[in-house]
Amino acid sequence: MKHLVRLSALILFGLLVGCSEPYDDTSLREEIEELRQKIEDVQTLLNASANHLTITSIEEVSEGYVVTFSDGSTITVRHGKDGEDGEDGEDGDKGDKGDTGEPGAPGDKGDKGDKGDKGDKGEDGDTLIESIIIGESDVTFILTDGKTVVIPLEGYYDPMEAPIQFLDNAVRVLCVLEWDSDGDQQLSYKEAAAVTDIGEVFSATAIMAFRELAYFTSLTEIPEYAFYGCERLVVVELPESITKIGEGAFRNCTALENFAIPEGVKSLGDRLFQGCEKLTSANIPASVERIPYYCFYDCGALTDVTIAEGVKVVGDYAFDYCKGLRSVTLPASVESVEEYAFYNCTGLESIALSEKMTTIAKGTFYNCNSLQTIELPAAVTLVDDYAFRNCTVLKEVLLGEAVQTIDDYAFKNCSALEEIRIPASVTEIGGWAFEDCKSLVAVYSEPTEPPLLGPDGFDYNGSGRKIYVPAESLEQYQAADGWKDYASAIVPFEQNEQ
Repeated sequence: MKHLVRLSALILFGLLVGCSEPYDDTSLREEIEELRQKIEDVQTLLNASANHLTITSIEEVSEGYVVTFSDGSTITVRHGKDGEDGEDGEDGDKGDKGDTGEPGAPGDKGDKGDKGDKGDKGEDGDTLIESIIIGESDVTFILTDGKTVVIPLEGYYDPMEAPIQFLDNAVRVLCVLEWDSDGDQQLSYKEAAAVTDIGEVFSATAIMAFRELAYFTSLTEIPEYAFYGCERLVVVELPESITKIGEGAFRNCTALENFAIPEGVKSLGDRLFQGCEKLTSANIPASVERIPYYCFYDCGALTDVTIAEGVKVVGDYAFDYCKGLRSVTLPASVESVEEYAFYNCTGLESIALSEKMTTIAKGTFYNCNSLQTIELPAAVTLVDDYAFRNCTVLKEVLLGEAVQTIDDYAFKNCSALEEIRIPASVTEIGGWAFEDCKSLVAVYSEPTEPPLLGPDGFDYNGSGRKIYVPAESLEQYQAADGWKDYASAIVPFEQNEQ
């Protein structure tokens, strides 16, 4: 500050003199340039500290020390100026000669001259870095305001000891309070790497960004509800060491936009992302066998989900109310899609199913009212209750040759469905299975033995609907329970339709 005051005074003086008569401001300009350089030196020093640089050399020169940092930048720490010697003191007067006596006494000796005054103390060096202390492994710089900056010498720097620069101060505060083991009010990479359990430290807090969680490399698990209710959390990055993410760990993180599950994760907890209403993309790595119950429930903005080869099960209600999903591809490894897995996915237009699937579970595509076509895998034997209920734009359904049962309400209110072919393998059609299919005008039932048909199986179909059956089974169909309710609409296959 004293330098800035002096600089301001000098500039003012220069202006005043300049207004009256020509003035040589060379010395003023030199002092300004010198002060600018001193400020730059301090900035360079602070930058070296902030960026964890090391000192590669210290050279003593006539004016002080030239310090070089590992990025090639340098600063000069100047010595103080020596004080001038004081002037010598004047000699004392010689004593007067004694008078001659009879016999006269000897005259007194003159007093000795006073000693010269001591020279003034030398001035401090004109610098913002007052001094340095060169140690064995580091150098301490003492600034004129009393603050110190310590920079390690090259070869003695452990990057793990450096403090983590947190993007979110709220995260930094929580981490320091919980895991700052050396009391320096910072969390180093080493301290972060030593953490084995984060518990619920961050649950329901106001944190916004936590990419630095990736430095917590001793974590193998994100505990249950670890970030539950962090409604301002936009981004988080997990360490590669994670193998398990607990139930509800990110539930109701309503601002979370995307999420990358590390490749080594083997287990995901139920309701993991439930209520993450802004989540747009997510991945399920090959190491995960099961997408759990309610995993993405009510993630309405989810448009991009990648399911890797290796995943075997899509759990109950896994994508319930994911209204933003447009297309899903299940890998060949998927063996089972459980009940209501895609319930209320009202934006889902297409899905590729795995050939290993044997069941279309209860309510799997219930209310998927943008789904236009569906082809069932050849191994499917059961289309369970409500499987495609209210798929109101579903126009084409291809049932495989292994299907045995079409259960209650399976295609109820598929109001765009115009025709359906029931393969010869089918033995049972549940109640209300094709009720309210208002466009259904052609049913082709291939079994020679009429399948069991529940109540109201084809009620409220399209006007003029025909049920085509094998000619040799016509009378059986017309007399069978359930089928006889539609006897007038049951007709034999035409020659070119068999």
